[in-house]
Amino acid sequence: MVKRLKLNEKTLREAEPKPDVSYQIFDTEVIGFAARVQASDARTFTIDYRHAGRQRRMTIGRWPEWSVTAARERAKELRRAIDEGQDPLAARDEWRGAPRVT
Repeated sequence: MVKRLKLNEKTLREAEPKPDVSYQIFDTEVIGFAARVQASDARTFTIDYRHAGRQRRMTIGRWPEWSVTAARERAKELRRAIDEGQDPLAARDEWRGAPRVT
């Protein structure tokens, strides 16, 4: 079973990086919302979800540029879209592939 904590600034500040491995600290409030602590000591917010039988992971942003509160609110918005059947990663990839006017 995955360990879940109520994510906050103190939890992220005190999270120790592990050599040669990254790990996630999952939030208790939003399903799939997590903070990823990398071996390089970088911390990012992610949301894990499943769409059409495929496991997906979308990065929301880096800490401390994104606060825990702002990242959680964005995760709630993404979770609502996922629950409605949308795939946020596919929408982002489609937007990136759109032709540009120069």
